[in-house]
Amino acid sequence: MVAVVLVAWALAVAPEAGAPAGTFVPKTIELHGRTWRYSVYLPPGHQPGQELPVILALHGAGARGTDGLRPQIQGVVTAAQAFPERYRAVLVLPHCPPDQSWSGDVADVALAALERTLQEYGGDRRRLYLVGQSLGARGAVDIATLHPHQFAAVVAVAGRHLAPEQAARRLKSMPLWAWHGDADAEVPVARSRALVEALRAAGSQGVRYTELPGRGHYIFDTAFRDEELSRWLFAQRREG
Repeated sequence: MVAVVLVAWALAVAPEAGAPAGTFVPKTIELHGRTWRYSVYLPPGHQPGQELPVILALHGAGARGTDGLRPQIQGVVTAAQAFPERYRAVLVLPHCPPDQSWSGDVADVALAALERTLQEYGGDRRRLYLVGQSLGARGAVDIATLHPHQFAAVVAVAGRHLAPEQAARRLKSMPLWAWHGDADAEVPVARSRALVEALRAAGSQGVRYTELPGRGHYIFDTAFRDEELSRWLFAQRREG
C-alpha cells in the first residue's frame, strides 16, 4: 500500500517536462543500537568529490515511517527535481519514525546521515543548509539552535516553534527564512510570527519572513519553488 501511495505522489509532483532526473541513493546507518534508513539525492550530472552545497531536509509529520522512501516526496525535493538549475545541491533525506519528532536520537541520526554524506560524496562545508516543512520546520530550527555554527542558513516552512526566545538567542546571527500561510488551520501562523519577532528583538539582521494571505498549511511547494528562496539560500555561506 505504501508503494502505491508513493507512486501516486511521485506522479502528482513529477519533474517538469524536459528536466533531467537526479538520483536517489538508499542508505542505512547504525546508531543508538538500531538501523535507520535514509536517502541521498544527487543532482543530475553529479560527480564524486564535487564541492556542492548540501541540504539536510526534514520532512513533515505525514511522511513519518521507517522505510527511508517517504522523505523523497517533500517540497524541497520536488523543487530540486523540477528546477535542477536552481538546486545544484546534494540533499540528505533522513526518516523520522512514527510518533516521534526531530529531537533526541532522531536528530542525532539526521546529523550522522549528513556527516556520512559529506564523507561519501564530498560537499562544501561552508554551504550546509537545514530546511524543513511542518514538523520538520520545527526540527530544523531546534537542531540549528543546538548546532548554530554548523549551518549556513535555515528555511522553516509552516513550523510549530515552541521556544522562540531560546532559539533567537542562539540563532540571531543565522540567516533564516520562515514561511507560513495566515489561514493555516493545522499550525497557527502565530508560531512563525513569534519566532520572527524574537529573532528581530534579539538583533537578527538575517531573518526573512513570508506570510501568504489566505493560504493554509500546505504551502511547501510554493515556498521551495520560489526562485528568490533558492537564490537566497545558496548565496549564504558560513564563515571560516
